[in-house]
Amino acid sequence: MFIFYRKIKSNTVAVVFWAVWFVISATTPTLAGISEEALEKAHVLSQKGDWEGAIREFEKALQEKPDDSAAQANLGVALSRVDRHKEALLAFQKALEMGYDNANFRYFRGLSLAKLNLLEEAAHEIETALKIDSRMVHADYDLGLIYHQLGQDEKARQQVDRLYKRNYKLSKQLHDQVPLDYKITSVDHGGTLTGRVNLVGVVPKARAFHLIHAPNIEFCGRMSDGKGHRILHDFTVSENGGLQDTVIAIQGVKKGKPFPRKMQTLQLKRCHANKYVIGIKNGEDILLENNDPIKHEIATYEIYGPHRNQTSNKNVLPSNSQIRSAFIKPGAPEFILKCNLHPFLQTRGYIVDNPYFVASDAEGNFNIQNIPPGTYEVTAWHPFIPIQRGTVTIEAGKTAQFDFTFKGEDARRKLYHDDTEGYRFNTWYDNKETFYGDLRRDDPVEILQEFDNSERYIGELKPF
Repeated sequence: MFIFYRKIKSNTVAVVFWAVWFVISATTPTLAGISEEALEKAHVLSQKGDWEGAIREFEKALQEKPDDSAAQANLGVALSRVDRHKEALLAFQKALEMGYDNANFRYFRGLSLAKLNLLEEAAHEIETALKIDSRMVHADYDLGLIYHQLGQDEKARQQVDRLYKRNYKLSKQLHDQVPLDYKITSVDHGGTLTGRVNLVGVVPKARAFHLIHAPNIEFCGRMSDGKGHRILHDFTVSENGGLQDTVIAIQGVKKGKPFPRKMQTLQLKRCHANKYVIGIKNGEDILLENNDPIKHEIATYEIYGPHRNQTSNKNVLPSNSQIRSAFIKPGAPEFILKCNLHPFLQTRGYIVDNPYFVASDAEGNFNIQNIPPGTYEVTAWHPFIPIQRGTVTIEAGKTAQFDFTFKGEDARRKLYHDDTEGYRFNTWYDNKETFYGDLRRDDPVEILQEFDNSERYIGELKPF
């Protein structure tokens, strides 16, 4: 079996198929003489990519032995390689009538049908191929493209999901070609949604990380409490109870304004990401700009129910930038981008399917504009507290008000460390000397963080 890989582009179908081409092994013995010699030459020429020469040799072999179904099938493959698809289909049909049939044969026949824009027939052939052999990931990919060309995008998205479990690269490639169930259109007399995200009750404590557990301690201490602790404020609450870093998203908007054209950017500085939460569509690219003189090992994760799966892991070199994709399992609601070397550097994302979303500001306020009139579900998502939902009616040219209130006792996450007493740069002694007795030298603290270990309550009396 000789295998060749080539991407082929149809003149009638504006998609790129991934075709795994090969010369099909003969399943029946050939006659000695011209037939056998011609087949051997055909295989050699196919391996060299001389498909016109291979066609001549396959035709010569079939003149000697016209009932050789494998040679007939191979002739169809060779004809396909030089875009003689009508002739290829005739050869495939003859092979089929001779009783030749297998998964790859059906797949190749389907690709030739697709090249001739016979898309429904092509889909049927590739579906048949996958029934025979469900392991053909490239057939799954091409079937998704054909569904898309037929306007059956829901089926195409199902193929993305099917491929995700088996071939991440092909799943992402198909996902990028199949649009969201959202159309861009002008919005006349759109409405506005404003509101506030509140937190009442006990304010969850900030998370503390001991810097001794991470490399680059001296540099990472530039943002710290000066004693070896990095503080992550994942619940940032204003004095009057406004909750920052909550993504407000309007659900069910099928058409409206476009997504922002500018790529989202995350600035990595002092082992810290400048955004703690973002709204992001599945498959969207993010620009990472590492402003630190040290590398960060940035991993991405999907959260799907109880599952936490790493989807990628790649270093971002010092003072360098990199584009990463937020592609995760279709249907997964949350995305995490985190440094595996410095776990306090993290950004968490809420997956959205339309551009009507925003993160609450330092006072918990939010504002979403140019919304098509209608009645929608609106959600408020924070990484560590159960999501809240409500219903809002947007009227043309008017502003609707909707507030969310979370209870602090519903928070669900690990604190990591709450013992912040002492000097954590040294694990043996609580002093300024190294293990070898030298004076410890730490980079100056540029941003001094504070860890408030006291309990704080907002809007409610302290529970008894």
